[in-house]
Amino acid sequence: MPYLPNLPKKLYPEVAYFSASSFLVCILSGMVLSFHYFPEKALQSLVTLEATVPFGRFFRSLHYFSAQIALISLFLHLLDSLRLKVYFLKSGVSWFFLGLSLFVMLYLCFTGYLLRGDEVGELASAIADSLTKSFPILGLALNKLFFAIPETGLHRVYLWHIFLSFLTACGIFIFHVRIKRLVRFPQASYALFSIVLALIFYPPLKPFGEVEARGPWFFVGAQSMLKVFPQELVFLYLLFFPFLYQAFSLFRRHEKLVFVLFISYLLIYFVFSFLWFALP
Repeated sequence: MPYLPNLPKKLYPEVAYFSASSFLVCILSGMVLSFHYFPEKALQSLVTLEATVPFGRFFRSLHYFSAQIALISLFLHLLDSLRLKVYFLKSGVSWFFLGLSLFVMLYLCFTGYLLRGDEVGELASAIADSLTKSFPILGLALNKLFFAIPETGLHRVYLWHIFLSFLTACGIFIFHVRIKRLVRFPQASYALFSIVLALIFYPPLKPFGEVEARGPWFFVGAQSMLKVFPQELVFLYLLFFPFLYQAFSLFRRHEKLVFVLFISYLLIYFVFSFLWFALP
């Protein structure tokens, strides 16, 4: 029998509900935006949305902040699962999908920046196109599958953004968290945080030539790495995260070693993220 540590009875559920509630708000606000968004004229669609559609600016802000909160709280939920060693209780498949959910959420948030169509979106598109093509053997295939921006513009990115959002919502609200639980107090109150942020703050579109050439905030670590390391190495580093996370379930007897590798992985990324803001 494998060694089982003294595990607590349950996780802290607030972080998981926070993420699920924010993601539900993100899906609903995204449905509103989709009626007014056209990928062939992305920036023009958003400018028109904010200028002419009632509450258009609020719904775009709500979609933005709810997505960021869902991503951050999902990451905290994964760290909470590691802290409590839930991989001793879950099957390898369940643990794999838990780690994959963060990878998918990162892709959804990243494509959200691409779909803005402004300078931040253009820079993110260039980085995504260059990084995926640098992957050995399968690079071109991966690029055509998930991006293909030079050939199709933002159409394929937009389709993946919608399709993966739908699949992720089905996975969360059918197999993990029930919606009827989220509409009860206090879980329903977690969604108010996104609404309050959308009412107070506004994520401005960045005109061309007027901002620093920087991609999404969660991607600046990789952007900083590209200044030092080859593209192929950076892409493999990013792709290594779900496999490293899965190692907690596969190599339970060597959890200390896996934990050290995982912490080192995160520290490297955080250091490069800090260097982006600290150094010119």
